[in-house]
Amino acid sequence: MRLDLFFVGYVKFAVAQKDALLLFEELRQANISPKGVKRYAKTGEIHFSCTRRGAKRLSEKKLPLRVVAQGGVPLLALRLWRRPGLLCGILLAIALAVMSNLVIWNIEIVGNERVSEEELTHELRELGVGKGSFLPHIDTDALAISLRQADSRISFAAINRRGTVLQLQIREAEQPSPPPLSPANLVAKCDGVITMPLIFEGECLIKEGDVVRAGQILAGGVMDSEKHGYRVTRAAGQVLARTAHTYTVNVPFVYEEKVHTGKKGMEVSLFFFDFVGKVFKSTGNDHHNCDIIKEIKWGRLSNGQLLPLGIGITTHMPYEYRTATRSAIEARALAYAELEVRLAADSAGRTMLEKTVEVIADEKGITLVCTVVCEEDIAATVEFEVQNNPF
Repeated sequence: MRLDLFFVGYVKFAVAQKDALLLFEELRQANISPKGVKRYAKTGEIHFSCTRRGAKRLSEKKLPLRVVAQGGVPLLALRLWRRPGLLCGILLAIALAVMSNLVIWNIEIVGNERVSEEELTHELRELGVGKGSFLPHIDTDALAISLRQADSRISFAAINRRGTVLQLQIREAEQPSPPPLSPANLVAKCDGVITMPLIFEGECLIKEGDVVRAGQILAGGVMDSEKHGYRVTRAAGQVLARTAHTYTVNVPFVYEEKVHTGKKGMEVSLFFFDFVGKVFKSTGNDHHNCDIIKEIKWGRLSNGQLLPLGIGITTHMPYEYRTATRSAIEARALAYAELEVRLAADSAGRTMLEKTVEVIADEKGITLVCTVVCEEDIAATVEFEVQNNPF
């Protein structure tokens, strides 16, 4: 399609092959250029295009013309004028496209470790800057200074603009030195038989082979010196002991099973910068006895840049509890699986020496009684206060 015809408006005609000579004669008389006249081999018809004004001159002649198509800028403008809603939508889209280059689409934060992104985003919002803020009104240097003054955890902050993205670079302040440690004793966490005391600070009060009870002092933080009197310190070290622990796991034959009803409720929300609005909600969403799954899908450009437009989908999946039964084999397998999970959770720092499992079955279910003998560090640090004696 010729661009000049598109801008002034065009009409595309078709005539039969037998009227070819008549067509060229009419075009000559109407002072219309025959440029672009084509013949289609399938139908044998001859197609040509001309301006809408030229089409009016041809329509006055006695030439059997068939209109194939018409269009161009004037016709498009007329159609849009007759549909004000579509016209307003196009104008609004153009306005949004222009305005979107003048506002913040996203905020990137780098360099933070202890200070979370949520806290920094909230502090920027308190300073009047966030998604959707007008970029020309933002003084990045003044904003960085205000952020450092507002948060003592930040020693350095720099804010840069990269298109519609505001990038915040921070360096966190060094943590203050921890306060001096208080004096402490080493106390037994549980009963056991001492196998190896490894005390490297404080006064050791036990030896290999001693039987100790939970709460007993293993190493004291108060040391008696013949030359300097009493000295207070922080007892430290490890005390390995042989210990025994009992685990009881019960799995009933009859239990309450969680079953989804198969129904689903859905809520759809539109995210535009910091604006959130619900656009759809199915009826019957019940938040009681219901699993809720939330997901937000943000738009991205072809280069991966995040757009400030997203759709949030919240799915509600109702469930109910029904009475169910399991066989003895299933109950036994579940009991052993639960026992292994509990043993694994307590295995850190332990060396297992012996393990015995007793299986008890009755009409209600399966019960496992497991006794574990292991070697572990039973020393726990317990601080105490020292009162100054004025005399």
